[in-house]
Amino acid sequence: MMIMFCCTPVSATTISDNNWRFKVFLDGDEIGYHHFSMVNKDEQTEIYSSARFDVKFFFINAYSYEHDNVEHWQGDCLNTINAVTDDYGDQYKVSGTVGSDAFIVNTIQDRISYPSCIKTFAYWDPDFLNETSLLNSQTGEMVTVESKFIGRETLTHKGSSMTARRYRLSGDNMQIDLWYSDDDHWLALESLTEGGHIVRYAMP
Repeated sequence: MMIMFCCTPVSATTISDNNWRFKVFLDGDEIGYHHFSMVNKDEQTEIYSSARFDVKFFFINAYSYEHDNVEHWQGDCLNTINAVTDDYGDQYKVSGTVGSDAFIVNTIQDRISYPSCIKTFAYWDPDFLNETSLLNSQTGEMVTVESKFIGRETLTHKGSSMTARRYRLSGDNMQIDLWYSDDDHWLALESLTEGGHIVRYAMP
């Protein structure tokens, strides 16, 4: 069950913090969390994320997932990335940095060169939905994607009912729905796994 897991510069005198502390549910049952933190400082944006999932079946650990990622952005382009993932025993490491004419990604197996300005799955920034390819921070691969607006819906966020815009991000064996408030704040995520299960990020 692989889970695939940007930003506007601010003035040098401004520091702002945003945090998303999602509970994660599998087919309605809580299995863990995925936390994101953004710090805008000087001319860079720093993104920190940490996920922990544990799926139990009759008190047996049927699946576990750990993912930690640190990204630095310069304007709208990824500057560096360092991610470590344990996907139920399968180990992944991704590190990357921008050079003069390319973004170089190193994984456990490969060294890959991409265009100098790329983006990850930057869910916190709805502008990422305009992209046609995104870097998977778990595998280091570029993924071809397309997105569309589904419509406006009502959902519960932090105990309050609110209207949100829903989008669908699609790719090869991938479907991710995202909800945003009218002021572009990320509210929720729902992903359909290859096995037909529903993973949902929410703040009930």
